[in-house]
Amino acid sequence: MSRRLLVTGAAGFIGAAVAEAALARGHTVTGLDRRPASGAFASRVADVTDRAAVAEAARGCDAIIHLAAVVGPDPARADPAAATAINVDGTLAVLEAARAHGLQAVCVSTATLYGRRPDLEPLDETAPVDPVSVYDATKYMAEILCGTYRKTFGTNVASFRTSFVYGLGHSTGDYYVHRLLAGEREIEDVGADHPCDFTYVHDLALGLVQAAEREGLPEPVYNLSGGVLLTRRDLAEAALAHFPGAAIRQTPGTDPRRHLRGVCRIERAARDFGYAPRHSLQEGIADMVRRGRDRSAA
Repeated sequence: MSRRLLVTGAAGFIGAAVAEAALARGHTVTGLDRRPASGAFASRVADVTDRAAVAEAARGCDAIIHLAAVVGPDPARADPAAATAINVDGTLAVLEAARAHGLQAVCVSTATLYGRRPDLEPLDETAPVDPVSVYDATKYMAEILCGTYRKTFGTNVASFRTSFVYGLGHSTGDYYVHRLLAGEREIEDVGADHPCDFTYVHDLALGLVQAAEREGLPEPVYNLSGGVLLTRRDLAEAALAHFPGAAIRQTPGTDPRRHLRGVCRIERAARDFGYAPRHSLQEGIADMVRRGRDRSAA
């Protein structure tokens, strides 16, 4: 059944992929962002903290997929006030719009809430959270708001924790492909053994759309990730397969700059809305390289 979706942050990395996935599944999309969003859908230019603008954009929709955010520990540390305003007050605006119009809300959170877990044990959604940065704190506050709106107002809302999301246009993390596409042939890095539960952005986007298609999600929180624990060495090998003659030299061990945790278990999302990653790391990197080369050739 076709649904009318409002996508906040539609001009961003994940938002653009969500719009693409939603249109491919026959849904109608309206994008809301501070920048004009490009694509075969209506675009509204507004700040997600503007409650009146969000409520008006949501009028006539069936669900909101909420992605507008200050993303990543470094940007949030640089401006905690902006991160709190956008990540918390923006989520409040989305929840108020969902409550006013009786809509479903799919709100994107982060697996960094699990904190530092050097035991690398698998993490399901019942694991205790341990925010370690301003960014984590803002996302946790947003999750608490979502859960409270579920309990207090009966709002159909759930939070979705993502992990090491890569793809063309990402703004956080280093997944090598952008640098290799730009012509770099020797990359130095640390932490070859650092464990990562990589998530290809187009798998994540499809999962979020599938969640928006399910009326009445039974759980307040879901993990959405690749569901496989790999390493930065695996990432380097996947990238180098497409760039003969290039080299990525990594020191052994882990990288203290990155979150250290085990794999996110995704059985709950599979059970409730059929989530299943379609790309292995190698397949995701191959698609990312293809998209990048196609864009350069256009």
